[in-house]
Amino acid sequence: MISVEEYVSQVTAGIAPLPAEERPLESALGTTLAASIEARVAVPPFTNSAMDGFAVRADDVHGASKDAGVNLPVLEDVAAGSTANGTLKPGFATRIMTGAPLPEGADAVVKVEDTNIEPGPVQMPDQVTIFSAVQPGTNVRKAGENVAVGDLILEAGITVTPQVLAAAASVGYGKLPVIPKPRIAIISTGTELQDPGSELAHGQIPDSNGIMLDGLAHSLGAEVTYRSRTGDEPQHLEQMFTEAGRCADLIITSGGVSAGAFDPVKIVGKTHNFNFEKVAMQPGKPQGHGVINVDGRGVPVMCLPGNPVSVYVSFMLFVRPIIGILAGRPGSKLQAVPALAGASFKSAKNRRQYAPMRAELSTSGITVYPTHSQASGSHLIATLHQATGLVAVAADVDEVAQGDLVQYIPL
Repeated sequence: MISVEEYVSQVTAGIAPLPAEERPLESALGTTLAASIEARVAVPPFTNSAMDGFAVRADDVHGASKDAGVNLPVLEDVAAGSTANGTLKPGFATRIMTGAPLPEGADAVVKVEDTNIEPGPVQMPDQVTIFSAVQPGTNVRKAGENVAVGDLILEAGITVTPQVLAAAASVGYGKLPVIPKPRIAIISTGTELQDPGSELAHGQIPDSNGIMLDGLAHSLGAEVTYRSRTGDEPQHLEQMFTEAGRCADLIITSGGVSAGAFDPVKIVGKTHNFNFEKVAMQPGKPQGHGVINVDGRGVPVMCLPGNPVSVYVSFMLFVRPIIGILAGRPGSKLQAVPALAGASFKSAKNRRQYAPMRAELSTSGITVYPTHSQASGSHLIATLHQATGLVAVAADVDEVAQGDLVQYIPL
């Protein structure tokens, strides 16, 4: 058997980020920014009003108060979106809307609520009475006060979120250089597998792996572009590999990698020189990986065991880092934190155990509890949803006692 770390090194060797491409903002959500972005335009791009009200020269209203208003003639209206370059004469006011460019000569904006004019859609008055003195800069957004042209706005390697899209748009970008979401193909194997919710004959089970892998891939920001299921016929799996390879950057199979007489993944994988290993872990000891060539392109394949909890653990340990690299986000290593065992449980012998655990937080720290009395059975899928993470138990530990310190991996 080889260690978990050795197998991680095996499966990630040769994996590289997908080629970058330029995409319109509308189709860049969830991708990875491939290059750092500097502002092409300032934010704000021009000095503008932060309020609906009246643009003034602060000196003209310095004596205004609730008891002694200052009357000013209104020169013009300036709405948001106006491209006019107006000038405010001394002793006058300009009615102005939020976001509208501040007229030359004005240095402050008085809120409409601090005047005798009703807020809302009313005709421009000939005169306004102002009941509040203002300082220069009051309710004014100065050009470039958020960012200036040339400022670094977005760094390469970040995930493109809605906020990132808004930031890019605000500084002059309609497209972004990004690493696209990895396209994932999922193939469940096993004649015993049937559609979830369908009537089961004796010896048949629902295919829970396919839907779980689909959800796990999406949770990491990938796209599932192919999902299918095959029985134990190697020729059918070979055909699926070709179909999947044409629309995916990574193929994930579940089942068919152990010591069974009808394991199709092992049969087909050997024709493509896949590497099959026994990894010193429980659950998930049998693993495989390789590359298939489809239309001149090499597509990596990850061959996971068939038992559902084994699939989950294997995905987290081995598939997760591959998707991270493909997406341009390497280094997303799982981090363990110390916790106390809330109950005793037995561990695997001579293999590192990854036991699904439910964590509870208190002032004294983290306490973890097995999601099932058997702690870590590879078939215990119906209680896996209760787990908030995994506890990694060293290979030389046969049993964990209540109160023992353990290494908990939040997921």
